[in-house]
Amino acid sequence: PACWLWDYLRRSGATGFLLPLSGGADSASVAAIVGCMCQMVTRAMKYDQIVAKDVMRVCGLEDLADLAQVQTAEQLAHQLLTTVYMGTVNSSEETRTRAGRLAAEIGASHLDVKVDTVVSAITSLFSLITGRTPKFKAHGGCHAENAALQNIQARIRMVIAFLLAQLMPWVRGKTGFLLVLGSGNVDEAL
Repeated sequence: PACWLWDYLRRSGATGFLLPLSGGADSASVAAIVGCMCQMVTRAMKYDQIVAKDVMRVCGLEDLADLAQVQTAEQLAHQLLTTVYMGTVNSSEETRTRAGRLAAEIGASHLDVKVDTVVSAITSLFSLITGRTPKFKAHGGCHAENAALQNIQARIRMVIAFLLAQLMPWVRGKTGFLLVLGSGNVDEAL
């Protein structure tokens, strides 16, 4: 998987990856695969000029002297991987801490975002349209309300991830876009 990620990244024209990092095992395993990719690439670029040139192009480096910025797997991960923890009032401090710690260990550029204002905006719009306000089951809501509120959070995280993937290179003064990574296990309330 790590080799495939590098091959896909270098062929895609993207400048890196964006990974929503929840603090759980699924997204952590994806982050670990990117970390392994960075280890493999930094080893290979020391003896393979093609890999070194691909690293320069993907990272937007001007010349071979700039490769000094990405000599370690952590330095390369900082260039290529942006992780984002998107918490709400329902998220635990434990998952937030785990996400930040894992991102730091890999070397990723990490964002810690609260998405409650967006969740509130969506539920407020629903209330404006219908005159009803959904509640979580723990607060007296039914199964349908609970599922809808959980799905809103999941979909908002997806939209924010794609927004960040398109604009983080621009924010950092670079061109290009980031590929959004995820795990095969999608949390979805039915």
